[in-house]
Amino acid sequence: MISKRMPGTVGSLAATAIVLILPRSKLLMAILAAATLVIGTISCSAYLRQYGDDKDPEYIVIDEACGIFLGSSIIYHFGLKSIVAIACNFALFRLFDIIKPPPIRNIEAALKNSNRAAGFGIMLDDVLAAIFASATQILWGVLWER
Repeated sequence: MISKRMPGTVGSLAATAIVLILPRSKLLMAILAAATLVIGTISCSAYLRQYGDDKDPEYIVIDEACGIFLGSSIIYHFGLKSIVAIACNFALFRLFDIIKPPPIRNIEAALKNSNRAAGFGIMLDDVLAAIFASATQILWGVLWER
């Protein structure tokens, strides 16, 4: 367990620290996102099979790491590589991960009710939160430049 209090935020901070120490490469971040997505889906599926729980265990934070890595890859693609951009990636990702606006909440709920896809559902809500956060940050950047 990474933290008893706010494990998702602590996990996201840890992933952001990794992002900050690695080279600012969209390919590297995409590889890390893909690796954590695959490992996380397999691990979450195994967890759900073993414990029969249908909800996202708070103490498993590989889904947050995947979201941070994916968001970093996307913003890097658009040239947003500063420490401020990385901090915004973290903050916006946590915001969307916590509030889970539609369709994130709907997709998460639908997949959690599926025995075969429940592990992927745990990961997918963070993937979608990363996409929403990155899109928001990129849109802000475009509007700011006008």
